[in-house]
Amino acid sequence: MVRLLGANKDDLFDREPVQTDVQQILAYLEELQRLRTLAHLQLRSEPPMCLGTRIELVSDQDLTFSLSFPHQVPRMKPGEVVEFHFPLGGMRFEADITYLDRGRYMESVFRLPRAVRFADRRGSRRTRIGSRENASVAIFESLFDGVAASGRLLNLSMEGLCMRMERALHVQAGKRVAPSPSLFTVGQRLQIVRILNLPHLPTIECSGEVRSCASSQDGPVRIGIHLDSMETRDSAVLHRFMLRRLPTLGRAFPVKRRRGATEDGTPGEEEIDEGGSTEEPSEQDFEDPLAGLVSEDAPDGGPEEASPIPEDRLIRLRRRSRRFLVIMPDDLDRSIFVATLQVGGYTCFLEARNLVQGLELSKKGQVDMIFLDHQIGPLTGLEVAQRLRKMGRLDGVPICLFMDGPDVRARLSAKAAGVNHVVNLPVDFDGELRELLDRSFGLIKQ
Repeated sequence: MVRLLGANKDDLFDREPVQTDVQQILAYLEELQRLRTLAHLQLRSEPPMCLGTRIELVSDQDLTFSLSFPHQVPRMKPGEVVEFHFPLGGMRFEADITYLDRGRYMESVFRLPRAVRFADRRGSRRTRIGSRENASVAIFESLFDGVAASGRLLNLSMEGLCMRMERALHVQAGKRVAPSPSLFTVGQRLQIVRILNLPHLPTIECSGEVRSCASSQDGPVRIGIHLDSMETRDSAVLHRFMLRRLPTLGRAFPVKRRRGATEDGTPGEEEIDEGGSTEEPSEQDFEDPLAGLVSEDAPDGGPEEASPIPEDRLIRLRRRSRRFLVIMPDDLDRSIFVATLQVGGYTCFLEARNLVQGLELSKKGQVDMIFLDHQIGPLTGLEVAQRLRKMGRLDGVPICLFMDGPDVRARLSAKAAGVNHVVNLPVDFDGELRELLDRSFGLIKQ
């Protein structure tokens, strides 16, 4: 299995920035006043009370502002602290403000807040995933035991997701079971969480924890999952995806100009403060899989100066460099197979549900081997193999076809269709497939 790195608590995604710049806070309140934006005041009373309000006056000399209310409000004591919630630039913010005194009719005067915080309704912003996007999730309690499930991805954030359970099975027995909330419990660890078919992105893999598992009456089972132990590369891929969907994901406070401020006195609207950098990770942020193969003593890194590479390490590197195209319609079956290959040391996969997706993925680079399920939608695996060969793009690439107990006639038909290897179902990686792959790639002596 791919080594999973622990999340860094100091990572950008876990920070919660706070705006404390007095000039910026004044600019926020002035814009709310100018636009007559409806805000809300949350009174810490029994029971709690939420009041709609608007800003009437902002004083930069006294560092105060006044709020008006459409109805009479409960009496507040001087020095009482209340929560002030307001929208700005498509985001929601909150601040603690202190009541000072009554102002004009139906108005109250408050001290300028010392800090403004983000007030998204979720701890981490999520984006909805539409049904037409065909993104899905496969989860495993354990790769070799326990329960596994798959289904459509409903929403996604940097920290979690929600999925609809559509298929489930007991991994060890390979037995399908009906989706049910009783299959997973809150707090249950998931060894593998695979996010599949995000638009124009590779599969993202990590571990996780079940945070909710429930269904409405006669409705689908929905599972809420917290994501953790995500590798740096997968985290960067997910971050770029979220930035495309939610441009404000970088958690940058909007920069506003005070009314009457000079060009030199205040930054422009297009600037972004230091706390919200959305710069994508550079190539230097990723580990080079070939780093360290050349001796540090070699002046030019030339082959004549390099230290010899141990044979077992060389085999591992060759396995990691192999690129597989896996065409299997069922997300759960495909995830189990790919995870099994990962245990064997292979890491590069192009995953497709059908022939069309497979052909599109094959354009992205060289493929070293193709795996086909015995049935792919309306086509059999043999028919898919024949079409791949006729198109000519994948000439010379070995094809492995999964079949249930193939007889001699089936093997002959597979050979005529251009299939190089027939693999029995269920797949026995240690007993059959590992040797087949090592032999095909010249990793063991013939």
